[in-house]
Amino acid sequence: MEEQLLELFSFVTDARPDVRQLAANNIAGLSTTAEFFPFLKLNDSKVVRDLMRLVKGEPMAAHDALTTLINLCVDRDFVAVMDQEEFLFDLILLIVLPQNVLADLCCMLLNNLSESSSIAGKLVADIARAAATAARSPQSTTPTTTASTSTVPPATGTPQPAQQPHQTTHYLDNLLEVYIRGEAKKYNPSATYDFLGGVLANVAMTTAGAHWFRGRTNVDNTIRLSKMVVFCSHPNRIRRSAAFSTLKNVAFESDCHVTLLEDQELNLLPYVLLPLSGPEEYTDEEMDGMPDELQLLEDDKEREPDAKLRLMIVEILLLLTTTRRGREILRAKKVYPVVQKLHLQEKDDLVQDCIERLVQMLCGTEEGEEEEEVPEKGRRIELPASKKQKIAEDDFAIEEVVDSDDEEEDMQMGALI
Repeated sequence: MEEQLLELFSFVTDARPDVRQLAANNIAGLSTTAEFFPFLKLNDSKVVRDLMRLVKGEPMAAHDALTTLINLCVDRDFVAVMDQEEFLFDLILLIVLPQNVLADLCCMLLNNLSESSSIAGKLVADIARAAATAARSPQSTTPTTTASTSTVPPATGTPQPAQQPHQTTHYLDNLLEVYIRGEAKKYNPSATYDFLGGVLANVAMTTAGAHWFRGRTNVDNTIRLSKMVVFCSHPNRIRRSAAFSTLKNVAFESDCHVTLLEDQELNLLPYVLLPLSGPEEYTDEEMDGMPDELQLLEDDKEREPDAKLRLMIVEILLLLTTTRRGREILRAKKVYPVVQKLHLQEKDDLVQDCIERLVQMLCGTEEGEEEEEVPEKGRRIELPASKKQKIAEDDFAIEEVVDSDDEEEDMQMGALI
């Protein structure tokens, strides 16, 4: 079998396009099961490297090559083979080309690859290079990009990404802008770019990526995170998941909590709390200080239907309580009444437990305070005795999130043919 497979692999580099496409199609079938992975690793994974070059070629062969590479991301050895800046740049340029029919497959592949800290680091590393380039060109008021989404020319013929200069491309700003403009095929009639949100969320797991999200984009000078939070109530679950995953990863940086909670341009809390809110009414006391967007909601207002996403939202709020100032802001903004009403309706045990941990942080006694000085102390949500204690900064543990789960809409595509 090994000899036959090696012969099949050799056709990937055949001079005839139809032969290359047929070979790529057959290999895509092999990639659906780990049984054939050892053969794909032969000769230092030569066939995988050949398929990586094929993604820039004829659309049919490129489609099958991308399918195979997406499926192979379940194996770290193959991810290591694809961990090349030249290849990542090729994918990014293929994504931003507005007429590329394979843009969504490229997004899926880059999403899977960006789960690797090494690859996410390479995307973030471009930030430093962009800053260095701008510093060397003081006469330029805006950074130059190879494929800026504000001026991307229409694709003509077969793209040749490797011919473009790498040092002037701002990967992340381009990807963020395409993600925003690409919703519902508005940028590319052949792509939704939904899976690109996972790339951005994975980048936010890095310290530099989280810092980048808190800064302003080179495209229109708005806060980058503000471009993501608008998808917290989007009809598409993938986009909602990407928004919450990004927020959660950024919230791990406790030094930014006050900015996240108080920046009026970002206006974060309504985006986080509205998915947790139902049609229940609040008293005047409960609404005093509450964001206007949460008051007097429609009778048919529904909460986030996915329990995993509700859990993620509550975890975001829990992260924002790790500093005393964060807790004070959340109390003043009347977060407690929102989660109290959620707790009454919540059926998922994990979400209920996380809500109780959040209540413990919001209603616990601060150091140097008398118990009654803390607003909303012990009201309505009764915590088990074992959970009633003073607030400690390490009172909980939440893991950073890789934007991929086991739902049908998962951004980790697995076997895709």
